[in-house]
Amino acid sequence: MMSCKHWLLSAAACVGLALPSVAHAHFLWFVQKAESGQTEVHVYFSEDAEADDPALLNRLADLKAKRISPRAVEELALTKGEDSLQAPLPADDANFVVGVCDFGVIARGDAKFRLKYYAKGGPAITNPAWQSLDAGKELELDVRPAIDADGQLLVTVQWRGKPAEGAEVTAVLPNVGDVKSAADAQGQARFPLNASGLHAVRARVMEEASGEHNGQQYDSIRHYSTVTFQVSEPTTVTAAKIPADMAQLAPLTPPATSLGGAVVGDALYVYGGNLASAHSYSNEGQGRDLFRLRLDGSGQWESISQGPGLQGLALVAHGRHLYRIGGFTAKNAEGEEHDLWSQNTAARFDLDSGEWQPLPDLPEARSSHDAAIVGDTLYVVGGWALEGSKNTWHTTAWSMDLTAETPEWKALPAPGFERRALALAAHQDRLYVIGGMQKEGGPCTKVSIFDPRSGAWSEGPSIEGKPMAGFGSSAFAVGGDLFVSTSESTLQRLSADGQRWETVQELPTGRFFHRMLPIDDHRVVIVGGASMQSGKFEEVDVVTVR
Repeated sequence: MMSCKHWLLSAAACVGLALPSVAHAHFLWFVQKAESGQTEVHVYFSEDAEADDPALLNRLADLKAKRISPRAVEELALTKGEDSLQAPLPADDANFVVGVCDFGVIARGDAKFRLKYYAKGGPAITNPAWQSLDAGKELELDVRPAIDADGQLLVTVQWRGKPAEGAEVTAVLPNVGDVKSAADAQGQARFPLNASGLHAVRARVMEEASGEHNGQQYDSIRHYSTVTFQVSEPTTVTAAKIPADMAQLAPLTPPATSLGGAVVGDALYVYGGNLASAHSYSNEGQGRDLFRLRLDGSGQWESISQGPGLQGLALVAHGRHLYRIGGFTAKNAEGEEHDLWSQNTAARFDLDSGEWQPLPDLPEARSSHDAAIVGDTLYVVGGWALEGSKNTWHTTAWSMDLTAETPEWKALPAPGFERRALALAAHQDRLYVIGGMQKEGGPCTKVSIFDPRSGAWSEGPSIEGKPMAGFGSSAFAVGGDLFVSTSESTLQRLSADGQRWETVQELPTGRFFHRMLPIDDHRVVIVGGASMQSGKFEEVDVVTVR
């Protein structure tokens, strides 16, 4: 068993000292961090999974840590950094790092209890390692996170290999704070999963066991266990029950281009799109259904709601909601002269109630744009406004705080470009605007970057390929990497240093005006779109990207 320096305190010695309150409020945390291509584990002794007073690290001088991988269980040598104990981890991200710390006997009032801490730090919650690796042999009190079929955080607490019914479970959620629950008969508790970033969970078991430890008597043992893990953008959060060898997914019929798409939990959702032939637009040929397809391959597409006929819209997911922004409506009937009008409407679909809820209108009508979410903020970039025979290219971009009591659109600094049919993706807390059609100059492979923290726009490296590669492309961050899929059948990945794009594989189909969406940290689903050679695609492709 791993251990750290013991503090053996008598009841008299504890009176007036800070240690009991520190031990009560502070916990042992293991946090994996990936920076500049290097993954490290950082060890904290703190109330939350972050740095505290560096002097507290001295109390962990004898702590030993182990790394659990598919191949071995190895001890790690920890060194003291500025505000944490640290150790490098191999490039393979399928690692857990665990530790146990026995704080000895603590006296508080008339009570004398033995205090034990357990900690585990792992990769992103969608990493298959959470299902394949078991830390229970190293931890008497083990906390195991997963995502259930409804997209909620499912925490299972095991005490000496069995469900810890009644254990106190506290989830520390981004933008929310502590949320407490109690483990049920299966040792499980559930929490909302509505934001990306570092998540931390701790559990407590009170053991009525008396004894002696290093010459000190105790009448009970208090066990605290913690676990930390990263959650990518909420749209990537997926139930673990989606199998690795997914069955062939049902085709999208009728096929559509310029549609909206999102993944939440174990389901793929699409809305709207052009159902008619290329460059043929009519009210009858525009999709108005919200379709759902279970990603376990068990069923067919089903319409779960309807709305206005739209194409060239944006659809994104955040928590248990889908957000639909803009798009254009054809007012003309089939065979009549085109009469196309961009819309300024926005709406939110509640997956639990099954109802659409209106959001504030966009400040201007917009279509052929894209949207993405960073943290809890929705961003809209690119596009134009169609008004019958007139079109206006947009020079503006907008954001909306989805947690605000009264949401409103706020203007971003001017992007400095006019492009439509582009891709927008969130990556490393920044927005990447990829490709598109320019007002002047035709299609392009340009990449622009917006940093919400500084409010600054900058230029990134262009994607590979001819200018048409950037026209109607789709992009998403998957497992910490940014990918883009193009009409040239290329799947490209932004390099770790952000300086270039690399073609990593050829896709089964080369599409534009499609949606590429993450299933988990290793796979994407590609739906909708067309090619100039073969027309629309009914096939729904599942591609392993890393």
